[in-house]
Amino acid sequence: MKVIYLGAGEFWLLEAIYGNVRGVTEVIPGYMGGTIAQPSQELVATGTTGHAEVVKLSYDEDIISTEDILKVFFAAHDPAVPNHTGLGVGSQYRTVIFYTEAEEGEAFNEGNGADVGVIPRVIQEVQATMPEGVTVSTIVGTATTFYAADEAYYNYYNTHPDDAFLSISIRPKLIELQQKFPSLFQ
Repeated sequence: MKVIYLGAGEFWLLEAIYGNVRGVTEVIPGYMGGTIAQPSQELVATGTTGHAEVVKLSYDEDIISTEDILKVFFAAHDPAVPNHTGLGVGSQYRTVIFYTEAEEGEAFNEGNGADVGVIPRVIQEVQATMPEGVTVSTIVGTATTFYAADEAYYNYYNTHPDDAFLSISIRPKLIELQQKFPSLFQ
């Protein structure tokens, strides 16, 4: 099993998406990258802790590659918009990738060579599709301490089918991604 942490706005979006991706064995919403231990949703939402809302993805690389995990990630949000990838605005909603294996991200330093690390390679591919003058703002770094969100936030999309925000923001994106990557979704 491999683990990667991804953030792209409110964690509900990525949790709903990756909960339907083949090979993903666990999706846990939570927080990473901040300055205090055991942050609560309410505190992270203030934008003062330095944490980003993320999902912890555990996946079987024999079924889905890290590259495909990242392709879904970049298709799920606008990686050029810093600190705002959904309705929420603030650094807690920034677009981030926290990796757990050095070879995935070490080439983010261009001095390491363009052919090293899947994360910088995929970012370069995404950047090549962006309009001139627009850059990928996704922050990449080594995973630090992950703090799981309260279990009340787990599987939120599926346990709140009548929530208007979720219906308007998540359902269309989930359908779009299922159509774009049909072999990756269950």
